[in-house]
Amino acid sequence: MRRMRFTFILFALAVLIGCDGALLIQAPELKAVAMGSAYIKAFWEKNSIIESNTDFVGYNIYVYTDSSALLVEEGETLNKFNSLIIRDTTYQMNGLSQDSIYHIQVRTVNIDNMVGGYDSVTPFLKASPRPEFNVTMRIADSAQTVNDSCAVRFSDGMITADSAMASEGGDMRLVASNDTLSFQSPSIYGPGTRTTYFVNMGPGDFDTYSGVTNEPNFLSLAVDTGDIVVAKTEDGNYVKIYVEAIDLQNNTATIRYAYQNIAGFPYF
Repeated sequence: MRRMRFTFILFALAVLIGCDGALLIQAPELKAVAMGSAYIKAFWEKNSIIESNTDFVGYNIYVYTDSSALLVEEGETLNKFNSLIIRDTTYQMNGLSQDSIYHIQVRTVNIDNMVGGYDSVTPFLKASPRPEFNVTMRIADSAQTVNDSCAVRFSDGMITADSAMASEGGDMRLVASNDTLSFQSPSIYGPGTRTTYFVNMGPGDFDTYSGVTNEPNFLSLAVDTGDIVVAKTEDGNYVKIYVEAIDLQNNTATIRYAYQNIAGFPYF
């Protein structure tokens, strides 16, 4: 019985200790990702228990298009994205494709350069870089006496007249009534146009808002300066819109938006 107990203890130590005796340290929890036009930035918790461990050295980040490849305990089999060990709790991955969905994972590295396991709460986060546009548009009035440059096609930032939305594939028009600016689906304007849905998330930060929490369901939506609006096009593409400026006196508005070119992927 004593021999069996001794064997079990040796087995437990082999699980916890690397080949040269240093502990394999469990990963911290990934908290968020931010996406740009060609990069993804990951953020994870600053865990004092992890970082005060004398065997802890830093972190590796892993970027895979196949999530199942990341769900292995042996981190040594994975290809890390970073060239140097990461000392911070955030890391930016550059040069990524807008046409791919990436699964991001972080793991610890110990003094023997051995990689710990993945976090069981959040094994990875999904993200994809996306095009980003800044456009200034004219605002139509409710009487439609202003028609020029009042609509936008999200996929490439093309500005069109209201009357050209059907032929140019416009996704949103701007209209003002009683000193209030509204985003409208082209489908409200007339037949043969596209349908876009919106939801206003209220004032927010463009760079940190990264995923859909409320599904767009309005065809017309009042907005104000500083609002974050989420749109969904007829093709299923999600769009994050930030209202930068509204000038009702001169009938113009400036918006910054991210267009997620992967249909059905609600992260931006």
